[in-house]
Amino acid sequence: MELGRPIRRRHSGWLGAVAASLATVSVIALLTVPRLMGQGAVTGQVVGPSSANVLDAAADRAAGQRQAPGRYWHTSGMILGEEIIGSPDNRYRIRTRAQTSSWVPLGSEYTVLTESGLPTVRASAADEQAWRRAGAPKLCGNDSDCGNDTAPLGRTRFMFMPGTWPIRDQGLTLPASELLDLPQDPDVLEKRLLSFWPAYEKTMAAWPSPSSGTSLPTKEAWLLDLSLKLLQHSPISAGTRAALYRMVASLPGTRALGQVRDAEGRLGIGVGWRRAMGDGWSETQLIVDESSGSLLALQQVVVEQASQDPPGADGIAGLPRGSIYHALVYQKATWTDTPPTLPADCPAPKRNGRNECLG
Repeated sequence: MELGRPIRRRHSGWLGAVAASLATVSVIALLTVPRLMGQGAVTGQVVGPSSANVLDAAADRAAGQRQAPGRYWHTSGMILGEEIIGSPDNRYRIRTRAQTSSWVPLGSEYTVLTESGLPTVRASAADEQAWRRAGAPKLCGNDSDCGNDTAPLGRTRFMFMPGTWPIRDQGLTLPASELLDLPQDPDVLEKRLLSFWPAYEKTMAAWPSPSSGTSLPTKEAWLLDLSLKLLQHSPISAGTRAALYRMVASLPGTRALGQVRDAEGRLGIGVGWRRAMGDGWSETQLIVDESSGSLLALQQVVVEQASQDPPGADGIAGLPRGSIYHALVYQKATWTDTPPTLPADCPAPKRNGRNECLG
């Protein structure tokens, strides 16, 4: 499946873009662009109808995991980025890192997202020299005190979202408690998810007209996007997670990557989907630990260099083939009864207004 560049409200990505209805700043997924993957892009082969499902073994391991639900589905990990900045005649790459966590409630409480900035660094010795030639300016990645921070260095930003975020923005309106009852057979699950498409498609009538080079989401692209969000963020059963692995790996156009390393160097089994990236191409890669069935990472890899930045993604142009320009790396995903520890002066979430605080 070749994914186009859909027009959509930017509410996606793990700590990606926070809902406009909450008037909260745009964070992480649209602002971070990750580090280089050393050996070039692994693009794999398109999976054919007769091919064995490449995520079957990982799905079997995932289905075997047993854990009693708690009050919150808690995930934590890193968001890694690399982008090119500087003047036209003195460009250099910087690497960004942020620590992230989320607590998705099983009940009606708000989802709590956190983001802690880590130092931005130059990507290489040559980039260090170019940065010094530029006068060693303050690096306004995701971690510095430049007035537009999403993850201030040395501090933690707490953000409050509805419990159904972000899948509600894809038209899936089920609360967390009902997500646990989603089908555990891939074919039945696909049919259940597609039942939400007609209502979502109707909402697109109110969207702005597509600009040049963009298009509205197709049903197939929407299904993949929704499925990946469920895997990344949502409290689902072990059986549903296994079904999602099998389902996305069998979608038309899925590329079997075989063994591939994530942005932190961890080895897993991967599948990918290509899409246009400005005048270049990138690949969305889902990487799973085959021995445990746990999600390792979702990352965007350059497979054909872009000469111009795509809309909303400054710093992508010029990144070489094999660069991971966005990576969500998962370190932990588990049920817990322990809520997040909020700053003492953090205000209670509101239905309208700025729902965040710094700690």
